[in-house]
Amino acid sequence: MKSIEFLETKLNELYAKFSDVKIRYEYRANTYSHLVEIIPLSFFEASEEYMTIEANIEDEFESIFPSENIVFISEGSLSEINNPEFILGYEVIKFDNEALNIDFIVEGFSEIVDYQYSNNYALAA
Repeated sequence: MKSIEFLETKLNELYAKFSDVKIRYEYRANTYSHLVEIIPLSFFEASEEYMTIEANIEDEFESIFPSENIVFISEGSLSEINNPEFILGYEVIKFDNEALNIDFIVEGFSEIVDYQYSNNYALAA
């Protein structure tokens, strides 16, 4: 079993047990790091059962995949999830960019600029 598959299975089990949390996961290949964001922070700070399960996931992961890192984070952490590989507990809205054509319309601008009445502050300092 690959590390990503292992974590996806464990995080699905975690979410099944604690459905009040929101989970996002991201793998960073450059550092062999797996980031797992669990929110809200107040939930897991107050749940000893959750903390035990999280510690067990970390221990099991580190024993099976010793050359990789796992980091659990929450809101306010210095590390952030930028491109989640999967999420649990969030309502997801997906946009298909190929089917969604949006033209940005900018009005009130012209290619011709009349500098006669404009002030040049470039040398003011």
